[in-house]
Amino acid sequence: MRILAAVLAGPLLLLPATRSQAQQVSVVPPPQSGTRLPAIQQAELGFSLYALGAKGLDIKVTMRRDAEDLQVEVALRTAGMVDWAMRMVMTGQSAARIAPDGRVMPVRYITDSDGAWSKRLTRMSWGPDGLPVAEVFPPNDEDDREEVPDLLKRDTLDPTMAMVSRVLRGGATPPCTGSDAIYDGRRRYNMHFSALGPEMLKAHNRSAYSGVAFKCMVKLEPVAGYDRKYMAEWSEKDEQPTYIWLAQPPGFDAWLPVQMEGVSRFATASTWINGAKLNGRDWLQPLGFIRAEVPAPTTP
Repeated sequence: MRILAAVLAGPLLLLPATRSQAQQVSVVPPPQSGTRLPAIQQAELGFSLYALGAKGLDIKVTMRRDAEDLQVEVALRTAGMVDWAMRMVMTGQSAARIAPDGRVMPVRYITDSDGAWSKRLTRMSWGPDGLPVAEVFPPNDEDDREEVPDLLKRDTLDPTMAMVSRVLRGGATPPCTGSDAIYDGRRRYNMHFSALGPEMLKAHNRSAYSGVAFKCMVKLEPVAGYDRKYMAEWSEKDEQPTYIWLAQPPGFDAWLPVQMEGVSRFATASTWINGAKLNGRDWLQPLGFIRAEVPAPTTP
């Protein structure tokens, strides 16, 4: 579940594909008019991950944005039998500045996970030179991994801001092309995006969204900082993609994830959006109750 965590959590994405419940359609998202739609200034999103037919994770994401500052909080919490067998709670906070040219410049990235088997902590900040400095627990030398060289850390994004910067890019074309250089405090990797095309997502009792969405493929390329055994065994041909479906909320210039699919080493997994509030108003009415609680915001 590496990519899933990278995309949603930031600590949130990485699973071989499961068979989609979507149908391909020939329509494309409608082009926007010459007047650009308003951006999202505040967002609250809820997601649920299911595997083996049962809910395994509750996920909540909040975002606040003004002219120059961007802040995101994420929370994941195990649910159902997974919570009983291997309880885990994870929170994350990311802060960034928005440059005049629209680029997202990360400032701070924090994740804290507490599970039945281990506790992990990451604190990372970026200086004016674009070089992140990280404090992690447990230390990297206890994880049988080498430190990432400074040269590979420079001008990277944290996992959360990499995805949020794409979501906020807006425009008529989905943000499903190109690559992002990611550093999460332990590992350096590239995320490669490919556009697959629009599909019609059917109504589903686990999803708050149905309608046209654009399907994207994401593949992860490890670069440095991984477990030595993992790097020795890694092969590009064996790296399986994650699929993400993005939809445009009416009246907003953004592309939001509404579904993700893939597999972990244990089981196939699907993640559906189960509620969304944008700029204080419901876009998607919530389904059920999300127990994950995001951390209190901090000042950038």
